[in-house]
Amino acid sequence: MIENRRKFLKATGSALALPWLDSLDGFAHAADAHPSPQRLLMICLPLGIFRSAIIPVESGPNYEPTEYLSLIDDFRDSFTVISGLDHPGVNGGHSAEPRVFTGIPSNKKNIRSVDQYLASHIGQDTRFDSLVLSAGRNEFSWNDSGTLIPSESKMARVYAKLFGQDDKASTDKVLREIGQDKSIMDLVQRQATALRPSLSPIDQEKLEEYFESVRETESRLVKSGRWVHTPKPEVDLPLPQDPVDSAEIITQLRNVCDITHLAFQTDSTRIVTFGYFQQNRVNVSGVSNAYHALSHHGKDPNNVAQLKLIEGEFFKELSRLLTKLKNTKEGDVTLLDRTTIVVTSNLGNGSNHSNKDLPVLLLGGNFNHGQHLRLDPSSTPLSNLFVTILNQFGLADKSFGTSTGSLNGLEVG
Repeated sequence: MIENRRKFLKATGSALALPWLDSLDGFAHAADAHPSPQRLLMICLPLGIFRSAIIPVESGPNYEPTEYLSLIDDFRDSFTVISGLDHPGVNGGHSAEPRVFTGIPSNKKNIRSVDQYLASHIGQDTRFDSLVLSAGRNEFSWNDSGTLIPSESKMARVYAKLFGQDDKASTDKVLREIGQDKSIMDLVQRQATALRPSLSPIDQEKLEEYFESVRETESRLVKSGRWVHTPKPEVDLPLPQDPVDSAEIITQLRNVCDITHLAFQTDSTRIVTFGYFQQNRVNVSGVSNAYHALSHHGKDPNNVAQLKLIEGEFFKELSRLLTKLKNTKEGDVTLLDRTTIVVTSNLGNGSNHSNKDLPVLLLGGNFNHGQHLRLDPSSTPLSNLFVTILNQFGLADKSFGTSTGSLNGLEVG
């Protein structure tokens, strides 16, 4: 058995690593070909959102805007506040963060998040299946095998990936690497398949997860081959200047929002996720304590006031992004009309680590907006909203995570 493993590893080289097995010891873009391409933006604030500043007292359309909602009230007809949603079986305070977009209970292995599931269906139409970005932290995007999709915090690198023009030498190099890697993966699959009869059931499960990652890599390589000769779009926005100091949370957030808008405008991708987070100090006027410490405010008025300054900056930048999407025309509608945005948190109450009654904003897209949709707490899974979103994208899925169906009350007409 050990010799089989040695031969396998030698054959695969260093490009791919076998999992440990006990048994072996241009603005001419894809949107032009689709009459109404839809986009998805998923945003999480992992430290929570101060509840009374986002959730109105009144339900229905005639609610009085809260402190945060007043910052985006110009778009009142383009968003819905939803209260009462959470993920059944997801608990543990901060440890629930990786499950906010998967809905998988905490006692089960985490798997695909809704953004990556959707990317597997519509990602083939764009140069990049999705962008997993970070304005502080992003542990929300997971593939089918339960592997975290790494996020990118340097927007200058993302900008170069999206819009940097490749010369012929670079293109030829990419094509050679694609050919080489595909050959390696063909060999890997043949060698690994030959091992299957000698594996235990547990190791066969591990091997299947490994095959899934290989299939994903193959898919990316095939896609890279299709796009390698397609020029990247040219944009007016200069290269973003990434802040050196991680405390510059507003600059980081603005850079992420600008890249998101450009990625959607150029149809470089149709799916983006990011988080708004900083563990320690932040450069926000009037704030002297660390962001995480302030989230555990204990209802102290000074702590709450500082926390709301930090969270308020998020909603100001959200308003700025909504304005750019609204001002960007695509055909006879705006980019906001074709972009579904979810803003939420894994914490319903950041101060006591509750994972119940999560704050949820649904913006853009084709929904019955302009309301506070109040649901009985813990009566409806957040995953019901995910099903509704998937359906809007044309998928026929009736379930996702722990959903019990779609979310009623958002239908247009």
